[in-house]
Amino acid sequence: MTEEEKGFNKPWKYESLHSTFESADSVRNKLLRIWENDDKHKGMQVKVHFLSSKNQFVVKTRLHPDFEPVKKEKKKNVKRSKKNKRNNVDGKFDPQRSD
Repeated sequence: MTEEEKGFNKPWKYESLHSTFESADSVRNKLLRIWENDDKHKGMQVKVHFLSSKNQFVVKTRLHPDFEPVKKEKKKNVKRSKKNKRNNVDGKFDPQRSD
């Protein structure tokens, strides 16, 4: 099951806060122009969102999840798990042993 199927989306980061939509939109357009021809920023997204609690507009950015680098899964250390297992057939207490 992928992250989208689970309902988890990649979070957005706050780029800047603005008092008017026009100033926030100009920053958004500026970022889009910068990222348009640069392969290093391929897959970047930007949006303007209104925060009613602060009565301000915020510019948010993120890398689209499809462009996220693939993480390699770590292999478990099988030798370590075998090493930690002991032949404890009788358990910790051995009645045959008398000290």
